[in-house]
Formats: sequence, C-alpha cells, structure tokens
Amino acid sequence: MLSVYIIAGIILFITLILSIPVDMAFALEAHEDVKVTMRVGWLFGLVWKDIRRRKKKKPKKKEGSIKPLLSMLRAKGLPRRLLKLARQLLSCLRIRQLDADFRVGLDDPADTGMMCSVLCPALALLNAFIPMRLRMEPVFYEPAFEGGLHIRITLFPIQMVGPLLFFVLSSTGLHTVKSMVISSWKKKR
Repeated sequence: MLSVYIIAGIILFITLILSIPVDMAFALEAHEDVKVTMRVGWLFGLVWKDIRRRKKKKPKKKEGSIKPLLSMLRAKGLPRRLLKLARQLLSCLRIRQLDADFRVGLDDPADTGMMCSVLCPALALLNAFIPMRLRMEPVFYEPAFEGGLHIRITLFPIQMVGPLLFFVLSSTGLHTVKSMVISSWKKKR
C-alpha cells in the first residue's frame, strides 16, 4: 500500500511541476549589427535564465550516412503527423507581447513602394484585430534595415504532454522511434 502512495505522490509532484507556466522572451535588435537575446523564466517570473549563443566548435568528422534519417522521414504518414504535432504544440503557446518596429528600405525605391503596398495594409489589419504593436516605416532614399522585435510567450508544459504522447504512441511514432533505436544501435556496433 505504501508503494501506491509513493507512486501517486511522484505522479502528483510531476504534474504540479509541469503545471507551472514557462515564460520565454525573445528580442531582436537590428541597427548596425544584429543582436538576438532570449530569456526563459519559471516559477511565475521568479527564476530567469538568459540563453546565450555559444561559440561554434570545429565540427567533428562524423562517420555514417544520412540514409537512416532519410528513410525515417520517408515513413508512411510521418510528414503529415509531424505537421499535426507542430500545429498542436504551437497551439499550446500564448503570445503575451509582440512588438515589432522596423525601418526598411530596398535598393530600388520602386521595390520599397511595392513591398509597402502589400505589408502596410496587412500590418494595419493585424493591429486592428490583435493587441500587438506592429509597425514598418519605409525608407525610400537609401537601403536600410533597422529596428526591433520583442516577443513574450507563455506556455504550460502539461499541455504539451498529450500531443507528444499521442505522437510517440501512434503507429507512425512507434515506427520512427524503432528506426531511431535501430540506427543508433547499428552505429555503436
């Protein structure tokens, strides 16, 4: 009986941990150089971690081929199943803030005008229906691209468990996992 209580307690603890929302903040600043920052927050904003880009190491020579990956991607129904999984995972995200403010100018002023004739009405329509701030200022006298993009997203990891389990336990997902295990087993031999 004690083991049932211990297992129930572990399941409850994992459920509670996965129910705490995760906040992600992305920022892109493009002026003379492009600067991208990402922060991940947990425990309702009490814990924040900056995600920094690490220096690239020299790539090691990898033995083997890409054939197992290609054969896995050709599995019946996998691309459709992956798109469905991506759509379900994206539906778990809640956009809390989206601010975009850019100055854009192409080499040819006519190209800048054509770009603005398409994008400016679309941005005005989006600004009318969503509580976000999207702005683009055309620059006709010189090529330019500067501005900033700030996005804040909240997600509840518990909402992602269902779609991930359905994907892994589907026949396509089981076949994909089996292919991955077999190919990694063959590499080790």
